[in-house]
Amino acid sequence: MFSWMLLLLASGLEVLWAAGLKRSDSVLEWLATIACIIGSFSLLVLVTKRMGASTAYVFFVIFGTVGTYLLDVALFGKSVSPLAVLAIAVILFSVVQLKQVKD
Repeated sequence: MFSWMLLLLASGLEVLWAAGLKRSDSVLEWLATIACIIGSFSLLVLVTKRMGASTAYVFFVIFGTVGTYLLDVALFGKSVSPLAVLAIAVILFSVVQLKQVKD
């Protein structure tokens, strides 16, 4: 369970650094973005030692992708399209199926 919490934290930092790449203008903002990148990948390395690289990386990418899209919608005014909602639903369904196969 602890590994999954670390993985969610790593993915959350990934979402923040992805947003930082888009929005950073000052040195301080770039330093925060770099700190999120380092933290995100450091946690991912730690998680891969606990649950395996393939599982950790797949979920890291999925959580980061969905999180980045949702952040774009919530904070940056990206429009929501039916195709995007369908794609996220397919991703979430796939995550559940992959988790059941792995367990």
